[in-house]
Amino acid sequence: MATDPLKKPISWLISRRFDLVVLVVLTIVGASLRASGIPHGVGFHPDERHMVQVTEKLEAQHMNPKSFAYGSFSFYAAWGFAKIFAIFSKRAFSYDGLFFSGRVFCTIMGTLTIPLVYYLALLLYRRSPVGLVAATLMTFNVFHLQLSRFFTSDITLTTLALISIIALINAYQRGTLGAYLLFGFCAGLATATKISSAFLFVPLFFVISLASLKEWGRLDASNKPLACLVIGLGTVAATVLADMLLFWKGYPRIFKQRLAPLPTLVPLSVPFLALASLLLRRYSRPLSHLGAALALGILVFALAEPYAIIDWETFTRHTREQTSMVQGHWRPPYTIQYEHTVPYFYHLKQMLWYTMGWPVFLAGIIGVAAAFVRCALELLDKLFKREIASTPLNPEVIPLIFMAIFFLATARFQVKFPRYLLPLYPLFFVFAAAVITPKIRPARVAAPGGVTEPVPEPGDVVASLPDSEPPPAPAAS
Repeated sequence: MATDPLKKPISWLISRRFDLVVLVVLTIVGASLRASGIPHGVGFHPDERHMVQVTEKLEAQHMNPKSFAYGSFSFYAAWGFAKIFAIFSKRAFSYDGLFFSGRVFCTIMGTLTIPLVYYLALLLYRRSPVGLVAATLMTFNVFHLQLSRFFTSDITLTTLALISIIALINAYQRGTLGAYLLFGFCAGLATATKISSAFLFVPLFFVISLASLKEWGRLDASNKPLACLVIGLGTVAATVLADMLLFWKGYPRIFKQRLAPLPTLVPLSVPFLALASLLLRRYSRPLSHLGAALALGILVFALAEPYAIIDWETFTRHTREQTSMVQGHWRPPYTIQYEHTVPYFYHLKQMLWYTMGWPVFLAGIIGVAAAFVRCALELLDKLFKREIASTPLNPEVIPLIFMAIFFLATARFQVKFPRYLLPLYPLFFVFAAAVITPKIRPARVAAPGGVTEPVPEPGDVVASLPDSEPPPAPAAS
C-alpha cells in the first residue's frame, strides 16, 4: 500500500537523493569555512576574552562563574569540551586551550544551523528547493560565518532558538508531547545562554491558545476552562506555600551560598508543574503539554545556569548592569559608537550593506512582508467567519511572531551590536528563499486529524520522491 504523503510530509521530501547530497555538501562546506578560522586571532574579540577568563576560573568543586553578562551554559559547554580535549592535550585548560574548546563548540553549533534551516523551510513550504536555497544562504552568510569562529553566546543562542521554533511548528501541526518537550528543553538552554531568548515563549502561548480553543470548541458550553483555571491557580499556590515552608525557619544554604525566597520559586515550581500537567490531561491536552514543556524548560534552565538562582544577588546586579548599558543609561567606552544612531533603522542598514548584502536583504524583506500579509489576511478571514478555533492558521505565523517581538524589543536599544539580531537570520533566510524560489504557495487540503497541510503542485511530488518510487495514489474516501 502506498504511503499517504500528507501523513509524513517531510520524510518523503528529505528522501530525495539529490537533495540529501546537496545538503550534505553544503553542511561540509559550511563546517570547513567555519572551522578554518578556529586558530586565527586568539584574543582579538573582547567578549571572547571575557568568556575565556570566566571559564578558566571554573573548577569541578566550584562552578560559580560569578559573571552573568552572558548565560552560564556557554561557559559550562566550553569547560566540558576542554575536559574532552584534556585527554589528548595537557594544555586544554590553559588560556589558549580554552579559546580552542569554546570555538570548537561554537563552530559545531553554527554548522548545525545549515540542515536546521533546510528542515524549517520544508515545514513551512513543503518544497525542497526552498530548503536548499535557505541552507545555501545560511552556509555562505559572512556574518554568521564570522561569529561561528568566535567563542561567544550569539551562535549558540541562534541555534537553540532555531530548534525551538522548529519544535513549536511541529507542536502546532501535530500536537505531540515530544514536540513540546523538545521546545521546553531547547528554550531552557537558550534562556541559560542569553536572557533575551525568553521571547520564545510568546509564540508558545499563542500556539497553546489556538490549540485550546480548537479542543474546547464553544467555551460557554464547557466547564473545562474553569477546571484548568483552578488547577493553574492551585499550582501557583502550592509553589508559593512550599517556598514559604522552606524559608520558615531561616534561609537554607547550597554550596555555602544563602538562598533567597524569590529565585527559589523557580526550581520549586518544577514538580508542581509536572503534577499539573498530569491533572490537566483530563481537561485540556494542549495545556497539559504546556505544563510539561514549562516544567522541563525550567528544570533545564536551573541545571544549565544554577547560580542564577543560588547567587541571585550577583545575577540580578549583573543583569541590571547589562540592561542599563543596552538602554544607554550606563555608557562604557565601547558603546559610544552608537551615539546618534536611529533605533531599528541602524540594524536594517547593517543588514543591507554589511551582514547580508542588498540582494539577500531585499529578498528577505519581501518574503517577510508577503508572509505577514498572507497570515494577517488569513487571520482576519477566520475571525470574520468565526473559524479561528476550527481550522489551523498558516504555520508561517509562528516564526513571524517571534521575529516581530524579538526585533521590536531588541533593535530599539541604544547599544546596537549587529550580533544582537543574529537569532533572526535563519528565519530571515527561509523567507528570502521562499521569494527566490518560484512556486512556493501550494494548495491546502485537510489532512487526517483535521490539520490542513500544503499539497505539492502537480509535478512536485514526483520530483520530491526517490527516483525508484512512483508518486503515491490518493487515499480512498
